Amino acid sequence: MRRSKLIILILALTAMSSCLVSSLHPFFKAKDKYFDTTMVGYWIDGDSCIWTILPNMVSDGFMEPETHDSSYVITYYEDEEKYATLTGTLFQLNDVDYVDFIPDPNEEHCTSDMTTYHHVPVHTLARVQYNKDSILMYWYGDEWLNELFEQNRIRIQHETVRGLDYDRQLLTAPTDELQKFIRKYANDPKTSEDIEQIFAKGYTDGQEEYGVFLKLKPYRGPLPTKKATQVSPSIL
Repeated sequence: MRRSKLIILILALTAMSSCLVSSLHPFFKAKDKYFDTTMVGYWIDGDSCIWTILPNMVSDGFMEPETHDSSYVITYYEDEEKYATLTGTLFQLNDVDYVDFIPDPNEEHCTSDMTTYHHVPVHTLARVQYNKDSILMYWYGDEWLNELFEQNRIRIQHETVRGLDYDRQLLTAPTDELQKFIRKYANDPKTSEDIEQIFAKGYTDGQEEYGVFLKLKPYRGPLPTKKATQVSPSIL
């Protein structure tokens, strides 16, 4: 994946995406989520950008002990000047593994009350295949979703968000409806075959308009100092 495409992916995940399928509600229910330590560790992508995937520790209140909520805190370092933090939840539907991503609400771009009042985080969805030697992720793209709408193949609650140069569909359906959508369309035979071929090849072969593919390999070098400023959603 070219560096420019990777930057677009990270910006899409840290703001309201203009290139990924996005939803106001999570794609998973509590009963669907699970945690696998195989995902935990330090990883590096094809552009030498570092990813840390660690257990997400949360507290119920001030001075309360932190406990693991069975999700992951994912930090992506574009370089020493920019990083982004996401919460990832691994879940399974019909024996297929997915990750639900949402920006960390406690990070720098949300620390101002005024910014928080204007910030509505959205969930994005990636199919995932992982082992101790690699993590492969494929985010479902907005073009793929738009094509389903244009062909009148789907009816699901959504809003058309009109931008200066791009209109996109923001899913507003509840999780029950989102999961029906995933089972029928995100995991239909044709889409599944395409994604499995991408995973097998390790690249998208010109199919980037329908989704975004990323391959991570284990990383054992030093981590950035995190003196960086975050990847800013305002760049979009």
